[in-house]
Amino acid sequence: MTGRNTIWPTFICWGICWLFTGMSAFGQETVFSIMKSDNRKASELFASKRYRQAARLYESLADRAPNAQYYLAIARAHFYLHEPAEASKWYQKYVALNEDLPTGDVLLYAESLAAQRNYDLAIKYFTLYEKLSDNDPRIMKKIWQIKNRDYLFEDSVHYTIKRLDCNLASADISAVPYDNGFVFLSNRAQKSVIKNVDGSDNPFFRWYQSSMKTDSTGIIVHYGEAVPFFDKLQARYQLGPVSFFDNERQMAFVASDGQPQHKGKRSLQLFFAKRSDEGWLLSSSYPFNANHYSIAAVSVREDGKVLYLASDMSGGEGGLDLYQSTFDGKSWSKPKNLGNEINTMGDESFPSINGNALYFASDGLPGLGGFDVFSAMVNDRSFGEVQNMGYPINTNFDDFALTLNADRSKGFVTSNRNDSDDVYEVTIDLQTYPFTIAGLLKFKEENWRESDALKVYPLADLELIDNLKGNVVARTVSDERGHFNLTIPYFSQYRIKVVGSSDGDEATVSLDLGKTRYGENMFELVVVKNNFKKDY
Repeated sequence: MTGRNTIWPTFICWGICWLFTGMSAFGQETVFSIMKSDNRKASELFASKRYRQAARLYESLADRAPNAQYYLAIARAHFYLHEPAEASKWYQKYVALNEDLPTGDVLLYAESLAAQRNYDLAIKYFTLYEKLSDNDPRIMKKIWQIKNRDYLFEDSVHYTIKRLDCNLASADISAVPYDNGFVFLSNRAQKSVIKNVDGSDNPFFRWYQSSMKTDSTGIIVHYGEAVPFFDKLQARYQLGPVSFFDNERQMAFVASDGQPQHKGKRSLQLFFAKRSDEGWLLSSSYPFNANHYSIAAVSVREDGKVLYLASDMSGGEGGLDLYQSTFDGKSWSKPKNLGNEINTMGDESFPSINGNALYFASDGLPGLGGFDVFSAMVNDRSFGEVQNMGYPINTNFDDFALTLNADRSKGFVTSNRNDSDDVYEVTIDLQTYPFTIAGLLKFKEENWRESDALKVYPLADLELIDNLKGNVVARTVSDERGHFNLTIPYFSQYRIKVVGSSDGDEATVSLDLGKTRYGENMFELVVVKNNFKKDY
Protein backbone atom coordinates (compact mmCIF):
# COMPACT_ATOMS: atom_id res chain seq x y z
CA MET A 1 0.00 0.00 0.00
CA THR A 2 1.21 3.43 -0.74
CA GLY A 3 0.07 4.53 2.70
CA ARG A 4 -1.64 3.13 5.74
CA ASN A 5 -4.53 5.41 4.97
CA THR A 6 -5.86 2.49 2.92
CA ILE A 7 -6.26 0.57 6.18
CA TRP A 8 -6.38 3.44 8.64
CA PRO A 9 -8.32 6.25 6.98
CA THR A 10 -8.17 9.52 8.86
CA PHE A 11 -10.83 12.08 8.38
CA ILE A 12 -9.86 15.59 9.36
CA CYS A 13 -6.76 17.48 8.35
CA TRP A 14 -5.47 20.77 9.57
CA GLY A 15 -2.62 23.02 8.60
CA ILE A 16 0.49 23.50 10.67
CA CYS A 17 2.46 26.69 10.28
CA TRP A 18 5.77 27.87 11.64
CA LEU A 19 6.81 31.30 12.88
CA PHE A 20 10.17 32.62 11.73
CA THR A 21 11.97 34.93 14.13
CA GLY A 22 15.33 36.64 14.28
CA MET A 23 18.32 35.46 16.26
CA SER A 24 18.03 37.88 19.17
CA ALA A 25 18.00 36.47 22.68
CA PHE A 26 14.22 36.80 22.69
CA GLY A 27 13.97 35.36 19.20
CA GLN A 28 16.19 32.40 20.07
CA GLU A 29 13.96 31.59 23.01
CA THR A 30 10.94 31.73 20.71
CA VAL A 31 12.56 29.28 18.28
CA PHE A 32 13.06 26.76 21.08
CA SER A 33 9.49 27.21 22.27
CA ILE A 34 8.20 26.73 18.73
CA MET A 35 10.27 23.56 18.29
CA LYS A 36 8.93 22.25 21.58
CA SER A 37 5.42 23.01 20.42
CA ASP A 38 6.02 21.35 17.04
CA ASN A 39 7.47 18.29 18.74
CA ARG A 40 4.31 18.02 20.83
CA LYS A 41 2.14 18.43 17.73
CA ALA A 42 4.15 15.81 15.85
CA SER A 43 3.75 13.37 18.74
CA GLU A 44 0.00 13.99 18.79
CA LEU A 45 -0.24 13.46 15.05
CA PHE A 46 1.69 10.22 15.30
CA ALA A 47 -0.43 8.98 18.21
CA SER A 48 -3.60 9.65 16.19
CA LYS A 49 -2.13 7.73 13.23
CA ARG A 50 -1.77 10.82 11.05
CA TYR A 51 1.61 9.51 9.96
CA ARG A 52 2.03 11.69 6.87
CA GLN A 53 1.66 14.94 8.75
CA ALA A 54 3.73 13.61 11.65
CA ALA A 55 6.58 12.65 9.30
CA ARG A 56 6.57 16.08 7.67
CA LEU A 57 6.70 17.86 11.00
CA TYR A 58 9.39 15.59 12.41
CA GLU A 59 11.47 16.08 9.25
CA SER A 60 11.16 19.85 9.69
CA LEU A 61 12.36 19.47 13.28
CA ALA A 62 15.26 17.26 12.18
CA ASP A 63 16.33 19.84 9.58
CA ARG A 64 16.48 22.54 12.26
CA ALA A 65 18.06 20.38 14.95
CA PRO A 66 19.33 16.90 13.92
CA ASN A 67 18.30 14.46 16.61
CA ALA A 68 18.32 10.66 16.85
CA GLN A 69 14.81 10.56 18.30
CA TYR A 70 13.47 12.57 15.36
CA TYR A 71 15.12 10.09 12.96
CA LEU A 72 13.48 7.22 14.82
CA ALA A 73 10.04 8.83 14.75
CA ILE A 74 10.36 9.61 11.03
CA ALA A 75 11.41 6.03 10.28
CA ARG A 76 8.44 4.66 12.19
CA ALA A 77 6.02 7.00 10.43
CA HIS A 78 7.27 5.94 7.00
CA PHE A 79 7.09 2.29 8.01
CA TYR A 80 3.44 2.68 8.98
CA LEU A 81 2.86 4.52 5.71
CA HIS A 82 4.27 1.45 3.99
CA GLU A 83 7.18 3.33 2.49
CA PRO A 84 10.05 0.92 3.23
CA ALA A 85 12.69 2.85 1.28
CA GLU A 86 12.09 5.99 3.34
CA ALA A 87 11.82 4.00 6.56
CA SER A 88 15.16 2.29 5.87
CA LYS A 89 16.82 5.61 5.05
CA TRP A 90 15.90 7.13 8.40
CA TYR A 91 16.71 3.97 10.33
CA GLN A 92 20.13 4.04 8.69
CA LYS A 93 20.58 7.64 9.84
CA TYR A 94 19.72 6.55 13.36
CA VAL A 95 22.09 3.57 13.29
CA ALA A 96 24.88 5.75 11.83
CA LEU A 97 24.85 7.70 15.11
CA ASN A 98 25.95 4.46 16.84
CA GLU A 99 22.60 4.30 18.57
CA ASP A 100 21.12 0.93 19.51
CA LEU A 101 17.71 0.43 17.96
CA PRO A 102 14.86 -0.27 20.40
CA THR A 103 13.76 -3.89 20.15
CA GLY A 104 10.55 -3.11 18.28
CA ASP A 105 12.38 -0.96 15.75
CA VAL A 106 14.85 -3.77 15.04
CA LEU A 107 11.89 -5.70 13.66
CA LEU A 108 10.51 -2.73 11.70
CA TYR A 109 13.93 -2.10 10.16
CA ALA A 110 14.25 -5.77 9.21
CA GLU A 111 10.80 -5.72 7.58
CA SER A 112 11.69 -2.55 5.67
CA LEU A 113 14.89 -4.12 4.39
CA ALA A 114 13.09 -7.29 3.31
CA ALA A 115 10.53 -5.21 1.43
CA GLN A 116 13.40 -3.74 -0.59
CA ARG A 117 14.90 -7.18 -1.26
CA ASN A 118 17.94 -6.32 0.85
CA TYR A 119 17.65 -9.84 2.20
CA ASP A 120 21.14 -10.30 3.66
CA LEU A 121 20.86 -7.22 5.87
CA ALA A 122 17.24 -8.10 6.67
CA ILE A 123 18.36 -11.53 7.93
CA LYS A 124 20.95 -9.81 10.13
CA TYR A 125 18.31 -7.68 11.85
CA PHE A 126 15.70 -10.45 12.00
CA THR A 127 18.33 -12.60 13.71
CA LEU A 128 19.08 -9.79 16.15
CA TYR A 129 15.38 -9.39 16.90
CA GLU A 130 15.05 -13.15 17.38
CA LYS A 131 17.70 -13.00 20.12
CA LEU A 132 16.15 -9.94 21.73
CA SER A 133 12.68 -11.52 21.72
CA ASP A 134 13.68 -14.86 23.28
CA ASN A 135 13.75 -16.85 20.04
CA ASP A 136 10.29 -15.93 18.77
CA PRO A 137 9.32 -18.93 16.57
CA ARG A 138 7.58 -16.69 14.03
CA ILE A 139 10.79 -14.76 13.45
CA MET A 140 12.62 -18.05 13.02
CA LYS A 141 10.09 -18.88 10.30
CA LYS A 142 10.67 -15.49 8.65
CA ILE A 143 14.42 -16.08 8.57
CA TRP A 144 13.91 -19.56 7.13
CA GLN A 145 11.44 -18.15 4.58
CA ILE A 146 13.90 -15.53 3.35
CA LYS A 147 16.76 -18.01 3.13
CA ASN A 148 14.53 -20.44 1.23
CA ARG A 149 12.48 -17.88 -0.70
CA ASP A 150 13.01 -19.65 -4.03
CA TYR A 151 10.25 -22.12 -3.21
CA LEU A 152 7.72 -19.27 -3.28
CA PHE A 153 8.48 -18.98 -6.99
CA GLU A 154 7.99 -22.68 -7.77
CA ASP A 155 4.31 -22.42 -8.75
CA SER A 156 4.59 -19.10 -10.59
CA VAL A 157 3.82 -20.80 -13.91
CA HIS A 158 0.30 -21.52 -12.60
CA TYR A 159 -0.58 -17.84 -12.17
CA THR A 160 -0.87 -14.80 -14.37
CA ILE A 161 -1.18 -11.23 -13.12
CA LYS A 162 -2.46 -8.43 -15.34
CA ARG A 163 -2.74 -4.78 -14.35
CA LEU A 164 -6.16 -3.46 -15.34
CA ASP A 165 -6.79 -0.35 -17.43
CA CYS A 166 -9.25 1.06 -14.91
CA ASN A 167 -6.38 2.06 -12.60
CA LEU A 168 -5.54 5.75 -12.35
CA ALA A 169 -2.85 7.66 -10.48
CA SER A 170 -5.10 7.41 -7.43
CA ALA A 171 -5.21 4.46 -5.04
CA ASP A 172 -7.41 1.75 -6.57
CA ILE A 173 -7.85 -1.20 -4.25
CA SER A 174 -9.90 -4.11 -2.95
CA ALA A 175 -11.73 -5.33 -6.06
CA VAL A 176 -14.37 -8.05 -5.68
CA PRO A 177 -16.14 -9.98 -8.47
CA TYR A 178 -19.63 -8.66 -9.17
CA ASP A 179 -22.16 -8.95 -12.01
CA ASN A 180 -19.84 -9.96 -14.87
CA GLY A 181 -17.18 -7.55 -13.69
CA PHE A 182 -16.02 -6.16 -10.38
CA VAL A 183 -16.51 -3.44 -7.78
CA PHE A 184 -13.50 -1.69 -6.28
CA LEU A 185 -12.47 1.19 -4.03
CA SER A 186 -10.78 4.32 -5.34
CA ASN A 187 -9.85 7.72 -3.95
CA ARG A 188 -9.70 9.26 -7.43
CA ALA A 189 -10.67 12.91 -7.58
CA GLN A 190 -14.36 13.59 -8.16
CA LYS A 191 -15.98 16.48 -9.92
CA SER A 192 -17.34 18.46 -7.02
CA VAL A 193 -17.41 22.04 -5.80
CA ILE A 194 -16.54 20.82 -2.30
CA LYS A 195 -13.26 18.98 -1.89
CA ASN A 196 -13.61 16.18 0.68
CA VAL A 197 -10.23 14.88 1.87
CA ASP A 198 -8.92 12.66 4.63
CA GLY A 199 -6.16 13.35 7.12
CA SER A 200 -3.49 12.78 4.46
CA ASP A 201 -5.09 15.30 2.07
CA ASN A 202 -6.34 12.50 -0.21
CA PRO A 203 -9.93 12.32 -1.50
CA PHE A 204 -12.19 9.92 0.36
CA PHE A 205 -12.55 6.38 -0.98
CA ARG A 206 -15.63 5.64 -3.06
CA TRP A 207 -16.94 2.54 -4.86
CA TYR A 208 -16.67 2.07 -8.60
CA GLN A 209 -17.84 -0.69 -10.93
CA SER A 210 -16.31 -2.01 -14.15
CA SER A 211 -17.95 -4.62 -16.41
CA MET A 212 -16.34 -7.23 -18.61
CA LYS A 213 -16.29 -6.73 -22.38
CA THR A 214 -15.45 -9.34 -25.04
CA ASP A 215 -14.74 -9.12 -28.72
CA SER A 216 -16.56 -11.09 -31.43
CA THR A 217 -14.40 -14.17 -30.85
CA GLY A 218 -15.32 -14.31 -27.18
CA ILE A 219 -11.65 -14.56 -26.21
CA ILE A 220 -10.26 -11.04 -25.92
CA VAL A 221 -11.53 -9.69 -22.61
CA HIS A 222 -11.22 -6.21 -21.21
CA TYR A 223 -13.11 -4.17 -18.67
CA GLY A 224 -15.15 -1.10 -19.42
CA GLU A 225 -14.82 2.36 -17.97
CA ALA A 226 -15.24 2.53 -14.20
CA VAL A 227 -18.49 4.16 -13.10
CA PRO A 228 -19.73 4.99 -9.59
CA PHE A 229 -21.40 2.09 -7.77
CA PHE A 230 -24.23 2.53 -5.24
CA ASP A 231 -23.80 6.29 -5.48
CA LYS A 232 -27.19 6.79 -3.82
CA LEU A 233 -25.44 6.05 -0.55
CA GLN A 234 -24.64 9.62 0.44
CA ALA A 235 -21.57 8.86 2.55
CA ARG A 236 -19.85 12.06 3.59
CA TYR A 237 -16.63 10.37 4.59
CA GLN A 238 -14.79 7.13 3.88
CA LEU A 239 -16.19 4.01 2.25
CA GLY A 240 -14.35 0.74 2.72
CA PRO A 241 -14.20 -2.82 1.35
CA VAL A 242 -17.39 -4.55 0.25
CA SER A 243 -18.45 -8.21 0.20
CA PHE A 244 -21.32 -9.65 -1.86
CA PHE A 245 -23.21 -12.81 -0.87
CA ASP A 246 -26.54 -14.61 -1.37
CA ASN A 247 -26.08 -14.65 -5.17
CA GLU A 248 -25.19 -10.95 -5.07
CA ARG A 249 -28.56 -10.08 -3.56
CA GLN A 250 -26.92 -8.84 -0.36
CA MET A 251 -23.75 -7.03 0.56
CA ALA A 252 -21.73 -6.10 3.62
CA PHE A 253 -19.56 -3.02 3.54
CA VAL A 254 -17.32 -0.81 5.63
CA ALA A 255 -17.95 2.92 6.01
CA SER A 256 -16.94 5.62 8.46
CA ASP A 257 -19.14 6.41 11.43
CA GLY A 258 -21.36 9.44 10.97
CA GLN A 259 -20.50 10.77 14.41
CA PRO A 260 -16.99 12.11 15.02
CA GLN A 261 -15.17 11.06 18.17
CA HIS A 262 -12.09 12.46 19.92
CA LYS A 263 -10.48 15.26 17.88
CA GLY A 264 -12.76 14.54 14.93
CA LYS A 265 -11.57 10.98 14.34
CA ARG A 266 -14.24 8.65 12.97
CA SER A 267 -14.20 4.90 13.39
CA LEU A 268 -14.89 2.53 10.52
CA GLN A 269 -18.00 0.43 10.96
CA LEU A 270 -19.82 -2.44 9.27
CA PHE A 271 -23.17 -2.18 7.49
CA PHE A 272 -25.44 -4.36 5.33
CA ALA A 273 -27.55 -3.66 2.25
CA LYS A 274 -30.01 -5.59 0.09
CA ARG A 275 -30.66 -5.31 -3.62
CA SER A 276 -34.20 -4.48 -4.70
CA ASP A 277 -35.94 -3.35 -7.87
CA GLU A 278 -34.99 0.20 -6.88
CA GLY A 279 -31.32 -0.71 -6.42
CA TRP A 280 -29.33 -1.21 -3.24
CA LEU A 281 -30.99 -0.23 0.04
CA LEU A 282 -29.42 -0.09 3.48
CA SER A 283 -30.82 -2.90 5.63
CA SER A 284 -28.95 -2.97 8.95
CA SER A 285 -25.75 -2.23 10.82
CA TYR A 286 -23.47 -4.70 12.56
CA PRO A 287 -24.44 -4.87 16.26
CA PHE A 288 -20.81 -4.78 17.41
CA ASN A 289 -19.84 -1.52 15.75
CA ALA A 290 -18.10 0.81 18.20
CA ASN A 291 -16.54 4.24 18.26
CA HIS A 292 -13.39 3.13 20.11
CA TYR A 293 -12.23 0.69 17.42
CA SER A 294 -12.58 0.27 13.67
CA ILE A 295 -13.63 -2.55 11.37
CA ALA A 296 -11.31 -2.19 8.40
CA ALA A 297 -12.46 -4.98 6.05
CA VAL A 298 -15.08 -7.72 5.79
CA SER A 299 -15.95 -10.87 3.88
CA VAL A 300 -19.23 -12.79 4.19
CA ARG A 301 -19.59 -16.45 3.25
CA GLU A 302 -21.94 -17.01 0.32
CA ASP A 303 -24.68 -18.49 2.52
CA GLY A 304 -24.62 -15.41 4.76
CA LYS A 305 -24.06 -17.42 7.95
CA VAL A 306 -20.42 -16.54 8.66
CA LEU A 307 -18.38 -13.39 8.22
CA TYR A 308 -14.74 -12.53 8.76
CA LEU A 309 -13.61 -9.03 9.63
CA ALA A 310 -10.39 -7.14 10.34
CA SER A 311 -10.36 -4.89 13.38
CA ASP A 312 -8.08 -3.14 15.84
CA MET A 313 -10.35 -3.87 18.80
CA SER A 314 -8.53 -4.47 22.06
CA GLY A 315 -7.35 -7.91 23.10
CA GLY A 316 -5.87 -8.86 19.75
CA GLU A 317 -2.50 -10.30 18.81
CA GLY A 318 -1.19 -7.15 17.14
CA GLY A 319 -2.43 -4.15 15.15
CA LEU A 320 -5.27 -5.38 12.95
CA ASP A 321 -6.48 -8.92 13.69
CA LEU A 322 -8.98 -11.17 11.94
CA TYR A 323 -12.21 -12.16 13.67
CA GLN A 324 -15.11 -14.50 12.91
CA SER A 325 -18.79 -13.82 13.56
CA THR A 326 -21.72 -16.16 12.89
CA PHE A 327 -25.38 -15.48 12.07
CA ASP A 328 -28.03 -17.68 13.71
CA GLY A 329 -30.88 -16.43 11.56
CA LYS A 330 -31.70 -13.53 13.87
CA SER A 331 -28.49 -11.87 15.00
CA TRP A 332 -24.73 -11.87 14.64
CA SER A 333 -22.49 -13.32 17.35
CA LYS A 334 -19.77 -11.35 19.10
CA PRO A 335 -16.58 -11.33 16.97
CA LYS A 336 -14.18 -14.13 17.93
CA ASN A 337 -10.45 -13.59 17.41
CA LEU A 338 -8.99 -16.23 15.10
CA GLY A 339 -6.04 -16.62 17.43
CA ASN A 340 -2.34 -16.94 16.75
CA GLU A 341 -2.89 -19.62 14.12
CA ILE A 342 -3.76 -16.70 11.84
CA ASN A 343 -3.03 -13.43 13.66
CA THR A 344 0.41 -12.04 14.45
CA MET A 345 1.91 -9.04 16.21
CA GLY A 346 1.70 -7.31 12.81
CA ASP A 347 -1.44 -6.58 10.77
CA GLU A 348 -3.82 -9.10 9.23
CA SER A 349 -6.56 -7.68 7.03
CA PHE A 350 -8.58 -7.98 3.82
CA PRO A 351 -10.14 -11.39 4.56
CA SER A 352 -11.89 -13.22 1.73
CA ILE A 353 -13.82 -16.42 2.42
CA ASN A 354 -14.38 -18.68 -0.58
CA GLY A 355 -15.99 -22.02 0.27
CA ASN A 356 -13.71 -23.49 2.93
CA ALA A 357 -10.70 -21.40 1.94
CA LEU A 358 -9.84 -18.18 3.77
CA TYR A 359 -7.56 -15.71 1.99
CA PHE A 360 -6.07 -12.73 3.80
CA ALA A 361 -3.15 -10.31 3.83
CA SER A 362 -0.48 -10.15 6.53
CA ASP A 363 2.73 -8.29 7.16
CA GLY A 364 3.49 -10.39 10.23
CA LEU A 365 3.67 -13.85 8.64
CA PRO A 366 6.78 -15.01 6.74
CA GLY A 367 6.77 -13.70 3.18
CA LEU A 368 8.60 -11.85 0.46
CA GLY A 369 8.30 -8.47 2.19
CA GLY A 370 5.55 -5.97 2.96
CA PHE A 371 2.02 -7.37 2.90
CA ASP A 372 1.71 -10.84 1.37
CA VAL A 373 -1.43 -12.83 0.59
CA PHE A 374 -1.96 -16.09 2.48
CA SER A 375 -4.53 -18.86 2.49
CA ALA A 376 -5.76 -21.32 5.11
CA MET A 377 -8.38 -24.02 4.90
CA VAL A 378 -11.24 -23.57 7.38
CA ASN A 379 -11.98 -26.68 9.43
CA ASP A 380 -14.83 -27.14 11.90
CA ARG A 381 -13.08 -25.47 14.83
CA SER A 382 -9.63 -24.62 13.56
CA PHE A 383 -7.61 -23.72 10.49
CA GLY A 384 -5.27 -25.72 8.33
CA GLU A 385 -1.67 -24.70 7.79
CA VAL A 386 -1.29 -21.11 6.61
CA GLN A 387 0.17 -21.04 3.09
CA ASN A 388 1.92 -18.14 1.37
CA MET A 389 0.37 -17.75 -2.10
CA GLY A 390 3.82 -17.19 -3.59
CA TYR A 391 4.94 -15.25 -6.64
CA PRO A 392 3.54 -13.59 -8.76
CA ILE A 393 0.57 -12.88 -6.46
CA ASN A 394 3.10 -11.85 -3.81
CA THR A 395 6.19 -9.71 -4.29
CA ASN A 396 8.50 -7.73 -2.03
CA PHE A 397 5.94 -4.91 -2.27
CA ASP A 398 2.50 -4.77 -0.63
CA ASP A 399 0.11 -7.34 -2.08
CA PHE A 400 -3.33 -7.70 -0.54
CA ALA A 401 -7.10 -8.03 -1.02
CA LEU A 402 -7.17 -11.23 -3.07
CA THR A 403 -10.72 -12.25 -4.03
CA LEU A 404 -11.60 -15.15 -6.33
CA ASN A 405 -14.65 -16.34 -8.22
CA ALA A 406 -16.61 -19.43 -7.16
CA ASP A 407 -14.28 -21.99 -8.75
CA ARG A 408 -11.16 -20.07 -7.59
CA SER A 409 -9.78 -19.86 -11.10
CA LYS A 410 -9.96 -16.08 -11.55
CA GLY A 411 -10.10 -13.02 -9.37
CA PHE A 412 -8.40 -9.81 -8.36
CA VAL A 413 -5.57 -8.67 -6.13
CA THR A 414 -4.25 -5.25 -5.14
CA SER A 415 -0.55 -4.40 -5.26
CA ASN A 416 1.74 -1.39 -5.22
CA ARG A 417 4.46 -3.20 -7.20
CA ASN A 418 4.31 -0.37 -9.76
CA ASP A 419 4.59 2.48 -7.23
CA SER A 420 0.87 2.96 -6.66
CA ASP A 421 -1.99 0.85 -5.30
CA ASP A 422 -3.53 -0.80 -8.36
CA VAL A 423 -6.00 -3.57 -9.09
CA TYR A 424 -4.68 -6.63 -10.96
CA GLU A 425 -6.60 -9.46 -12.54
CA VAL A 426 -5.45 -12.91 -11.41
CA THR A 427 -5.80 -16.17 -13.32
CA ILE A 428 -4.89 -19.17 -11.19
CA ASP A 429 -3.71 -22.57 -12.37
CA LEU A 430 -3.47 -21.30 -15.91
CA GLN A 431 -2.94 -23.97 -18.52
CA THR A 432 0.55 -23.80 -20.00
CA TYR A 433 1.20 -24.48 -23.67
CA PRO A 434 1.92 -26.66 -25.52
CA PHE A 435 0.26 -29.54 -23.68
CA THR A 436 -1.04 -32.95 -24.76
CA ILE A 437 -4.51 -34.33 -24.22
CA ALA A 438 -5.42 -38.01 -24.21
CA GLY A 439 -8.72 -39.02 -25.78
CA LEU A 440 -11.00 -41.83 -26.91
CA LEU A 441 -12.74 -41.57 -30.29
CA LYS A 442 -16.20 -43.18 -30.68
CA PHE A 443 -19.09 -43.04 -33.14
CA LYS A 444 -22.77 -43.89 -33.46
CA GLU A 445 -25.32 -44.14 -36.26
CA GLU A 446 -28.01 -41.44 -36.38
CA ASN A 447 -30.82 -44.00 -36.21
CA TRP A 448 -29.40 -45.70 -33.12
CA ARG A 449 -31.45 -45.51 -29.97
CA GLU A 450 -30.08 -43.55 -27.01
CA SER A 451 -29.58 -46.83 -25.15
CA ASP A 452 -27.42 -48.30 -27.90
CA ALA A 453 -23.76 -48.52 -27.00
CA LEU A 454 -21.25 -46.24 -28.71
CA LYS A 455 -18.61 -47.98 -30.79
CA VAL A 456 -14.90 -47.32 -30.79
CA TYR A 457 -13.66 -45.54 -33.90
CA PRO A 458 -10.21 -46.99 -34.66
CA LEU A 459 -7.50 -45.88 -37.07
CA ALA A 460 -9.03 -42.49 -37.88
CA ASP A 461 -7.06 -39.42 -38.84
CA LEU A 462 -7.58 -36.38 -36.57
CA GLU A 463 -6.72 -32.81 -37.50
CA LEU A 464 -6.74 -29.99 -34.94
CA ILE A 465 -8.02 -26.82 -36.62
CA ASP A 466 -7.72 -23.30 -35.20
CA ASN A 467 -11.20 -21.78 -35.69
CA LEU A 468 -9.85 -18.24 -35.68
CA LYS A 469 -7.07 -18.82 -38.21
CA GLY A 470 -8.72 -21.64 -40.18
CA ASN A 471 -5.55 -23.71 -40.45
CA VAL A 472 -4.52 -27.17 -39.23
CA VAL A 473 -2.10 -26.89 -36.28
CA ALA A 474 -1.71 -30.54 -35.23
CA ARG A 475 -2.42 -34.08 -36.51
CA THR A 476 -2.70 -37.53 -34.96
CA VAL A 477 -4.26 -40.99 -35.54
CA SER A 478 -6.47 -43.06 -33.23
CA ASP A 479 -5.16 -46.56 -32.49
CA GLU A 480 -7.01 -49.85 -32.88
CA ARG A 481 -8.90 -49.22 -29.64
CA GLY A 482 -9.78 -45.61 -30.54
CA HIS A 483 -7.24 -43.98 -28.22
CA PHE A 484 -5.31 -40.94 -29.36
CA ASN A 485 -2.97 -38.23 -28.07
CA LEU A 486 -3.14 -34.71 -29.48
CA THR A 487 -0.84 -31.77 -28.76
CA ILE A 488 -2.52 -28.39 -28.25
CA PRO A 489 0.05 -25.75 -29.28
CA TYR A 490 -1.54 -22.57 -27.80
CA PHE A 491 -4.78 -21.23 -26.40
CA SER A 492 -7.51 -20.65 -29.00
CA GLN A 493 -10.89 -21.97 -30.15
CA TYR A 494 -10.54 -25.34 -31.85
CA ARG A 495 -12.41 -28.03 -33.73
CA ILE A 496 -11.22 -31.52 -34.65
CA LYS A 497 -11.69 -32.93 -38.15
CA VAL A 498 -12.08 -36.71 -38.15
CA VAL A 499 -11.37 -38.70 -41.36
CA GLY A 500 -12.15 -42.43 -41.51
CA SER A 501 -9.22 -44.52 -42.73
CA SER A 502 -11.34 -47.17 -44.49
CA ASP A 503 -13.91 -45.07 -46.37
CA GLY A 504 -12.60 -41.50 -46.13
CA ASP A 505 -15.76 -40.22 -44.42
CA GLU A 506 -15.29 -36.91 -42.62
CA ALA A 507 -16.85 -35.22 -39.59
CA THR A 508 -16.00 -32.39 -37.21
CA VAL A 509 -16.20 -32.24 -33.45
CA SER A 510 -15.81 -29.05 -31.39
CA LEU A 511 -13.09 -29.00 -28.73
CA ASP A 512 -13.85 -26.61 -25.90
CA LEU A 513 -10.79 -25.73 -23.84
CA GLY A 514 -10.87 -23.49 -20.80
CA LYS A 515 -7.92 -21.40 -19.68
CA THR A 516 -7.32 -23.36 -16.50
CA ARG A 517 -5.13 -26.43 -16.12
CA TYR A 518 -6.45 -29.84 -17.11
CA GLY A 519 -5.87 -32.90 -14.99
CA GLU A 520 -5.58 -36.49 -16.13
CA ASN A 521 -9.16 -36.72 -17.45
CA MET A 522 -9.76 -38.54 -20.72
CA PHE A 523 -11.45 -36.59 -23.51
CA GLU A 524 -14.21 -38.60 -25.18
CA LEU A 525 -15.01 -37.46 -28.73
CA VAL A 526 -18.19 -38.79 -30.32
CA VAL A 527 -19.08 -38.42 -34.00
CA VAL A 528 -22.49 -39.20 -35.50
CA LYS A 529 -22.45 -41.19 -38.71
CA ASN A 530 -25.05 -38.97 -40.42
CA ASN A 531 -22.79 -35.96 -39.90
CA PHE A 532 -20.15 -37.42 -42.17
CA LYS A 533 -19.61 -35.61 -45.46
CA LYS A 534 -17.23 -36.42 -48.30
CA ASP A 535 -16.50 -32.81 -49.14
CA TYR A 536 -15.80 -31.03 -45.89
